[in-house]
Amino acid sequence: MNPNGQIAIVTGGGSGLGEATARALAAKGARVAIFDVGIDRAAKVAAEIGGIAVQCDVSSADSGTAALADVAAKLGEPRILVNCAGIAIGVKTIGKDGPHPLDQYRKVIEVNLIGTFNMIRLV
Repeated sequence: MNPNGQIAIVTGGGSGLGEATARALAAKGARVAIFDVGIDRAAKVAAEIGGIAVQCDVSSADSGTAALADVAAKLGEPRILVNCAGIAIGVKTIGKDGPHPLDQYRKVIEVNLIGTFNMIRLV
């Protein structure tokens, strides 16, 4: 795959693996849109690589749709999607305070699993 000149979206591109991926794609000539819930981090990385930052909650269809419309208006239609958005909550399944709150686990599934599928289907 040659990303040179292609429009690429990297979810979770404001830090970690997503940031590294966004930087690598930009270094290969891609025009990168960084999707992240943390818009300040995303904007910093985007400024450094010549991309754009778009606030997006990947687990929300409405947020994903709006973010994709923003990219289409500013850069054109994306040809590359790299899903790196993900969260982890460091809580024991059963701890001294009782069982792990189900709502926290549900949020992990919504972002890490459903969010990945959501962005694939929307792009």
